[in-house]
Amino acid sequence: MRIDLSGKTALVTGGAGGIGKASATLLSRAGARVVIADINLPGAEEVAAELRNAAALACDLGDPMSVAETCATITAEYGGVDILFNNAGIISYRQGIGAVTAEEWDTVIDVNLRGPFLLCQGLMEGMKRRGGGRIINASSLAARVGGIEAGIHYAASKAGLLGLTRTLAKEGGPYGITANAIAPGIIATDPVRKQISGHEESYTSGIPLRRLGTPEDVANVVLFLASALSAYVTGIVVDINGGLYMG
Repeated sequence: MRIDLSGKTALVTGGAGGIGKASATLLSRAGARVVIADINLPGAEEVAAELRNAAALACDLGDPMSVAETCATITAEYGGVDILFNNAGIISYRQGIGAVTAEEWDTVIDVNLRGPFLLCQGLMEGMKRRGGGRIINASSLAARVGGIEAGIHYAASKAGLLGLTRTLAKEGGPYGITANAIAPGIIATDPVRKQISGHEESYTSGIPLRRLGTPEDVANVVLFLASALSAYVTGIVVDINGGLYMG
């Protein structure tokens, strides 16, 4: 079955690379008009130029004013969004509670949790008026099992997204809005490759599928959750980890 998102507008945060880029690409191929929001505007513009009917916006999720401007621009130029993929975030590798400063805690929580909340707050009312929508929040394996190498602030921020997702699902359900989370495991993005370089085997040996995930593995699930195929799926967490965690 071909997924057809023609006539839909999708916002993908952190779309300049990795999972965001792969997801923006699949959404675009399915016919959606894709807006890529990223703090790295040149990178977002480069990706948008490769896609059909795509645009790029600068957005700093750690700055509430920047998020508000993004919501205002999207509402004015596109009438809102049908699909919101809150993908952007900061991964911070820290070991032990004492290694995280209060400033680092605030930065990670602001970008990873407050930013998606503000985007949902700014765009969900438009979804209600349009009579439906899809919200997809990028959580993490760290939210399920605690930080492995990622710091406590990262794990806490990604766990917070699960509560946000379920609450949005309850509020949005009567309006035809679904809200779901994805929890990727060890995905071969640039930051992860850098972190595990030289000892990949120690990671893959513990994964039943015996390989790292790819951004496309995650994007395939995002596409499903953005489509009509998931119309009766809301408030859940989809684990994408090759069997590393089976909850």
